[in-house]
Amino acid sequence: MSSRRDRHGRGMRGPLVVPRNHGGVLPRPSPTRSEFFADAVSAALERVSQSCPGALDGVVVGIEDVPEKQSFIEGRVPLASAQDGEGPRPSRVVLFRRPLELRAATSAGLMILVHRTLVEQLSALTGLPVDVIDGSAD
Repeated sequence: MSSRRDRHGRGMRGPLVVPRNHGGVLPRPSPTRSEFFADAVSAALERVSQSCPGALDGVVVGIEDVPEKQSFIEGRVPLASAQDGEGPRPSRVVLFRRPLELRAATSAGLMILVHRTLVEQLSALTGLPVDVIDGSAD
């Protein structure tokens, strides 16, 4: 009986790593969902900073996976949260990754939804109209 065929806990069944001719680590072909979402937020921030540079002054933008249970309103899950700054604490906009991902059908749709959500939250926070913050708004 071969030692590679041992299935009763007495040893390894085969080699731990299959040898490759070229060696090294294979790159991951696509980003993870959280990496893609972070890239979408970065792209939305870049677009906003180009169209309305003053909209992001004193505002910190963050990402959370899901909102806290207390922030649900009548069973509806929020997509984002905006909070005014108090004293030395800056204003905050938090985008919730999972609710936004569940509402987008494609990755392009997710990028559009992230951008629109960010613009709406900045509009509510700063008092500027949406078309001022985002010149390409419909």
